[in-house]
Amino acid sequence: MKAQSFWDRVSRMSRAPEELGSTARKIVDTAQEHLSSESILLDVGCGTGDLTIAIAESVASVHAIDSSPGMIEVAKVRANQQGAINADFAQGDLAAAANPGGVFTAVTVFNVLHYIEDVPETVRQIEKTLAPGGLFLSSTACLGERRSFLGALTWILTRLRIMPETHFFKQADLVDMITREGFEIFAKKKLSPLPEYFIVARKTA
Repeated sequence: MKAQSFWDRVSRMSRAPEELGSTARKIVDTAQEHLSSESILLDVGCGTGDLTIAIAESVASVHAIDSSPGMIEVAKVRANQQGAINADFAQGDLAAAANPGGVFTAVTVFNVLHYIEDVPETVRQIEKTLAPGGLFLSSTACLGERRSFLGALTWILTRLRIMPETHFFKQADLVDMITREGFEIFAKKKLSPLPEYFIVARKTA
């Protein structure tokens, strides 16, 4: 199925949470441990913008992108409602946002990598986008780590083309993909029983 159509439908059902859920809060808190008020952030696959807006409070600026126009429209409304004036949202892909000059000091990719068709190419683009020593922060469901009801359900829904294709990563495979593209892993954290892992990597060149 076409992923953009799926996420557009999801955006129409989205409701602004009164507060972030437990895992979402952990993602924001962990990201803020590695970011600063001087960070210039690119958020890839921002969805409805809830994590983006929360993180924007502690960085200099955020440019957030998503392939789904529906998600971007929702994110813009929520950012305006919450006064996130240092965050901007645009429909597009990483190739369009990437800047070989290395404008961004950090790139975040939360709950997205397992839906991307060519993950190694995406990581290569992120590496090119970052300034020297820049950080790549990701949170990813590694459904290949163990058997679970959610993993089985996801597999069925993808076969029925109800959900987009999903990678069943193991944490070690994901780490290998990131390190092969010019990054050094210096922090890992398990966020949920899924299992979902937060990985912090630094551009080595």
